[in-house]
Amino acid sequence: MTNFFYRRDYLRQILKQANTALSTAKLHKALRSWLEKNSDDTRHDLKVTRRDLQALEQAGYVACEEDPDDKRGLIWRAVGRSHAMTLPPADAMTLTAIFQHAERFGLQSGTEALVNLRSYAEQVMQDRARCNIDFAKRITTGTRFTVLLPGKVDEDHLQKLQLAILDNAPMEVGYLPRDAGGVECTYQLKPLALSHQDSNIYLSAYVLEEAWPPGAEPTPGSKRGKYSSNGPGTMCALMLHRVTRVEPGKRVIDGPDDYDVHSYAAQKDLMTIHTAQPETIKLRLSPNLHNRLSENPLAHDQQMVADGEGWLLTCRLHDTQGLRLFLMANAADIEVLEPSVLRDHIRETLHAAVGLYAKNEAVKTAR
Repeated sequence: MTNFFYRRDYLRQILKQANTALSTAKLHKALRSWLEKNSDDTRHDLKVTRRDLQALEQAGYVACEEDPDDKRGLIWRAVGRSHAMTLPPADAMTLTAIFQHAERFGLQSGTEALVNLRSYAEQVMQDRARCNIDFAKRITTGTRFTVLLPGKVDEDHLQKLQLAILDNAPMEVGYLPRDAGGVECTYQLKPLALSHQDSNIYLSAYVLEEAWPPGAEPTPGSKRGKYSSNGPGTMCALMLHRVTRVEPGKRVIDGPDDYDVHSYAAQKDLMTIHTAQPETIKLRLSPNLHNRLSENPLAHDQQMVADGEGWLLTCRLHDTQGLRLFLMANAADIEVLEPSVLRDHIRETLHAAVGLYAKNEAVKTAR
């Protein structure tokens, strides 16, 4: 059977080239003629053509109106978008890699929801291949870091929040804050953005009100946030696998003006950021890491100059959790020179790690 992407794209092409409205019957006749030459789909009937045209209308590719020559029929014309609905083989390979990468970092549910598109991409590659190839063995993505298994997300919760973002609608969300003893808090909030990171999905939101069970309220002045609310009237980041329910909101919430998920105000909750502005970072590198960062720079503005047996790297970056993890992962090949706060953090963390191993070795020796 001919893949419906090809059928619908051909219908779209017919209308684009005609530059005028055509009846359902004329479109069906042209499609049947094309199918007879390009596929074995000889049983294609008028009902299928109508469904394809209706799908194109819902997607914004075509519009219909009453046929002036046949009051019981419809005529169709191309509108809006002009890009093709089909994929070239190279783009199909890129899309397949994107699907694999998404799954690797916790977007399994998203790729399952797009199974028809994924199957279509695989068919495009197979049609182009000159031999029978298992593309699962020919395309892959990955990272040197260990990827944790994702938290379990309720697909209904995710879909409701996605639609709320599209509709700019407030929601009532039940949530299990970290370090709260398993109690459920209720937030009246405005969903603002979704962040897919580190095998989890995070919701950036503006919380107008929060309701705690009696006796479970946070102590006034206590530290808030880090995957729970920062308090009423503030933005925060929530982990979707800690959401217990999602319902229509009971308050009118305007939310922050000019919201941008890439801004420091949003990112400081989604990702631990220790500085509001980029800082000058100075590192001393071993030759081994110099080779790596020559090919994969740490920042667009990085500069490296020879320094005795090593290299000095200078660039401007935010001091983030990600940067600190990178420095720790390559601690044997990097010395942090500036800023002093970052240098002190790395040194103290390494001392703590060495102390932990020394303590355990001493316990083993005593035994």
